[in-house]
Amino acid sequence: MTRRDILKYGVVAGGGILLSTKGLVPRLFANTPQSPQTTPFMDELPVPNTVQRLANRISDLDVDAQTFAGPNASFYKIIAMQRQVHYHSQLPPTGIWGYVDGNPAAPPPLDAAPGPTFMSRISADRFSGNIVRVQNNLPSNTTGFGLPQLTTHFHGGHQPSRSDGFPAKITVNGKTFDPVIQPNGGHFDHTFPQVDPGSISDVADPSDRPSTLWYHDHILDSTGANVYRGLAGFYLVFDELDTGNEYTGLRLPSGQFDVPLVIQDRMFAPDGSLVFDPFNHDGFLGDKFVVNGKIQPYLNVQGRKYRFRFLNGSNARFYQMFLTNSAGKSFPMTMIGTDGGLTSRPLPNTGSFMIAPAERYEVIVDFSAFQPGETVYFENRLVQDEGRGPKGTFEEPELTTAGTRMLQFRVGERVDDSHLLDVTLPGVQLRPFQPISDAEKRAALVTTIEFDRSHGAWTLNGELAGDLSRPLVSPRLNQPQILRLINKSGGWWHPNHIHSEFGRVLSRNGRSPSSTLSEQDGVGRKDVLILGPNTEVDVFLKFRDYAGPFVFHCHNLAHEDMAMMARFDVTTTAGQTFF
Repeated sequence: MTRRDILKYGVVAGGGILLSTKGLVPRLFANTPQSPQTTPFMDELPVPNTVQRLANRISDLDVDAQTFAGPNASFYKIIAMQRQVHYHSQLPPTGIWGYVDGNPAAPPPLDAAPGPTFMSRISADRFSGNIVRVQNNLPSNTTGFGLPQLTTHFHGGHQPSRSDGFPAKITVNGKTFDPVIQPNGGHFDHTFPQVDPGSISDVADPSDRPSTLWYHDHILDSTGANVYRGLAGFYLVFDELDTGNEYTGLRLPSGQFDVPLVIQDRMFAPDGSLVFDPFNHDGFLGDKFVVNGKIQPYLNVQGRKYRFRFLNGSNARFYQMFLTNSAGKSFPMTMIGTDGGLTSRPLPNTGSFMIAPAERYEVIVDFSAFQPGETVYFENRLVQDEGRGPKGTFEEPELTTAGTRMLQFRVGERVDDSHLLDVTLPGVQLRPFQPISDAEKRAALVTTIEFDRSHGAWTLNGELAGDLSRPLVSPRLNQPQILRLINKSGGWWHPNHIHSEFGRVLSRNGRSPSSTLSEQDGVGRKDVLILGPNTEVDVFLKFRDYAGPFVFHCHNLAHEDMAMMARFDVTTTAGQTFF
């Protein structure tokens, strides 16, 4: 049952309900919801397997995907299915919906929730990218929360509209497009050309390349429930600079020393099942903190540099991440990446960073600074006790002196890593790019989008949000755009995600975002923009290569599912067929 169903039929009046993956939770638990106690740092951090390329081409490829399947294309298959995993060794097994590798030769999935990780590379040929079949093996008669009809969004990717994970069936220019994958074996074939933005319709920009992406369910009205239930995984991208090899290119930590971390909050019933409130449209918060599908795990590390790729996979919770020791002392990290890939230069002495739902940040930690046998932690110190958002402001968040230790590191002996790039040296460059010029700003069309509330419902520019039958805005292909995003919705925070392209933050509340260098134009790009209460952000975008319908939306998934989403159509000529 979706959240809109609950509202439509009045199942609940003046209150909320709690559901588990097994159905309604017992009344005693519903009155005082609290997960069973668990001991921190008992379970080792799992690192998801890599998706294996299929040995043969997919013979019955969807017609609309065949155009992109050149002779050198790579074919993959992932399957959404019901699984049992252990979030903690002290909890009973938990039923989830999860992605698994559909290659028969792939190793069995780990005893953890995240799906397998794609390891991909930038291509010079749009017909030699990745073709990914997503198959829905969920049963139609599921229990508990969530909707077994699926779409899949490869978040942060630069891909054709048909493969972007549009949330519902729509009709465009007289043609019906239906990306929804039905349960009991339905599928959809996604095409990811993996070319540089601009290489098809404009001028290729090799500085505008992704690094840490992710894929997740994106079905209309039930994205929050479905992602919470387990439908998410990493999609990593490499090239001649960020090679995935410590001895070539930029020489960044690689292999076992390049660790993706999806951080989430969850709530569990005494029987181990996941608990969720589908009626909470502020944003549901869990009371257990999970990293890669394990509650407060540990990781054995050597005394050397590691690269950590953070993804906030939570529905509504923000985090302020610190690196601390057992005494609570914090230590600096070096930031090297954001949602939009590698930053132009490293940002050493990063004391902490805020990460909103769907944001990604990459940091390098040098464990040689600690003694063998010492324990170190990634710790969240941000104060948030309701789904509307954290306490304080974006610039000055409210923090605790001692927060929740989410991941423990057990430091081993020092090892030589002198072959790696020293990211703390002045003048080091990663993926440099120039800020938007004044001429480009003058050429840009300025569009204002106001996020607000009226009579308990979300509005965009004063109208009820969520109508995907028509576009709210229609930017032209290769036309510079400045979107002025204004949050007027009271105390709610909105991490806004714009599909198809990375954005350049020009100003935040009328000033250059110098307080957050990682989002400053010329340093980092973004595809998720935090709109705190009474915040105004100007972001520069240019939609290249792919015309068609896309969406932008709040990535507090309760807000998205309560229709804080709008469609935009990238246009070229009148009457063009988009798919």
